[in-house]
Amino acid sequence: MTFLANLINKFKQLSDWFSTKKSDATLEVTAITKRFKLLEEARKLGELGLPSFHSKAITATEQEVVRYIEGVREQIQIQTLADLDRMERVIHDSQVHEFDLKPDILSADFERKALIIFNEQNAWLEKLGVIANRRFKELEKFRELHRLERDAIYPDGTGLFFRYALLVLLVTFEGVFNAAFFAEGLSTGLLGGFLYAVTLASVNVLTAFVLGKTAVRWVFHIQPVIKTLGLLALGAALGFIGCMALAIGHLRAAILVESANPTQDAWLALVSNPLGLNDLVAWVLFLVTIGFGLASLIDGLFVDDLYPGYGAVTRREKQATEEFEEEFEDVRASLEDVKQENIDALDDEILRAKQFASRFRQQMEDKKAIFQSWMQKLNESEVALYATLRIFRAENSRHRKDALRPAYFDTLPALRAISIEKPNMAEYEQMHRHLQERIKLLEDSLPVRREKIYNLFDRHVQQLNFIKRTPVLHKKDAD
Repeated sequence: MTFLANLINKFKQLSDWFSTKKSDATLEVTAITKRFKLLEEARKLGELGLPSFHSKAITATEQEVVRYIEGVREQIQIQTLADLDRMERVIHDSQVHEFDLKPDILSADFERKALIIFNEQNAWLEKLGVIANRRFKELEKFRELHRLERDAIYPDGTGLFFRYALLVLLVTFEGVFNAAFFAEGLSTGLLGGFLYAVTLASVNVLTAFVLGKTAVRWVFHIQPVIKTLGLLALGAALGFIGCMALAIGHLRAAILVESANPTQDAWLALVSNPLGLNDLVAWVLFLVTIGFGLASLIDGLFVDDLYPGYGAVTRREKQATEEFEEEFEDVRASLEDVKQENIDALDDEILRAKQFASRFRQQMEDKKAIFQSWMQKLNESEVALYATLRIFRAENSRHRKDALRPAYFDTLPALRAISIEKPNMAEYEQMHRHLQERIKLLEDSLPVRREKIYNLFDRHVQQLNFIKRTPVLHKKDAD
């Protein structure tokens, strides 16, 4: 433990010594006077009549001052040389990483990135273009075959949702409306009536809707045979709606008489005497059922274009075209991003060059400032020597009783010669001028370099030439 404590003390003393040396390295006259106690030493020697009138050598105190100032000058020299060497390395490193003007570097970068985009997306885009072209031809052939000159009319998005929502509302409304009528003869009351009504309403509405969506629209077909089938389907749909309306009326009548098997009795009544409804409410149910059935039939018809198949083939063409155009816009947007990135890089290139030139100029000025500081410190050391020795000799002369001032007091000891070669900045000035010329060249070539990137972009967009051969594009441009 004692050894460790001694070691710590040694390190502390060494640290204190370095701190003291660093803080003592000063050329301030007051600090030097105080450090060597010049006033006290001069007073003591003066009272003793020392140095003698005939003395030609300076006193030990003065020698200490001279050695101290010489030591400070040497420290400043070492520090200055280190600073100059450091700045030399900084400037050299800057030259190694000097901004290199390469007019074609950004256009080549754009070319490389554009090719990557094409390689990744061009094959898929071509496939989508072929599909869109095929769907377009299919649509045109369908129009020509069926002599259609108008565009397909069908609900899309919100409109389609509204059509199916209307179907649900029709089932619900008919069920709620009929529930009260069925509830009069059921022991389960309104709940049982609602279940009966919803079940029958679902059969009526959904069947009418499906027939209207599929077979009934054949009425609008151009082929006579298919049109005849459509008319038969329309008759079947109307007949089904009418039968459902009569069946619901007979079922309510059977429920009112508390039949043991109301559905069987309603069926027998429907077969034997279809119009034999002897109750006003039953006829109201009949009309309500007819109304909801017709509404469902019409809803089914207008859920798509009235002409059979026209809506489906149009939607296929539209979907293929949209997929193709979306992918095409993605490719174009990617090229746009790369183009803009390279255009912005041109401005950044000039900015970086100017920043480098400014930094290089500042490094040159810093190196000049280091040498100027060295020259100033040399002058300060001469001034410090003169001032401190003058203080010492004046105080000594004032306290001498013989009033005989030594002759050497009128001269100053010479400090040990020390010098640093002035940095040659001519080469750096030439390099800076060369850099400014390169920046000017960079700025002058900016419009041409921008134009080159724009031309490359246009050329790559034109490489999507298969789009121009696609009828979809011609159709889009015509619109």
